[in-house]
Amino acid sequence: MRKVDIQSDAVTYLLGISPIFEKTVVVEAREVFSDEEVKTIVGDGFLETTNVAKPGDFIVKNPTGEQYILSAEKFASRYEKTSVAGFYKARGRIRAVANPYRTDIEILAPWGEPQYGDAQCLLATPVDDLDTPIGSDRYIIEAAAFVATYRKV
Repeated sequence: MRKVDIQSDAVTYLLGISPIFEKTVVVEAREVFSDEEVKTIVGDGFLETTNVAKPGDFIVKNPTGEQYILSAEKFASRYEKTSVAGFYKARGRIRAVANPYRTDIEILAPWGEPQYGDAQCLLATPVDDLDTPIGSDRYIIEAAAFVATYRKV
């Protein structure tokens, strides 16, 4: 497994020239009222990362099954309510690039824990608008989850 500095100049450059994608799905989400550990499991049981939700955070579950944590502020900027309680339409945009190392990688995720990806994963960063070069939050998205939930802008 290769350790990758997700904030490096090389990754910054690749993300800066990568296309913008938007998330197109409806997700399940719930607010957290006490500390709760969340293990993000992707694919056939691959542990991508572990994180602890704090009161006020949201646990989001994608249609492909993986769960992850967002702060209330990030959640509000990336999702909007639907007419069905507990379901939210995505409105976030990201820049994403295929794993340039073509091997299993480990990064230090924005939540301070390791995040793991395989040779097919993508490196991603949220963008607030089409003029945003790249964001400071950078993370891994599993390839199948990416294909199922994003489309090119």
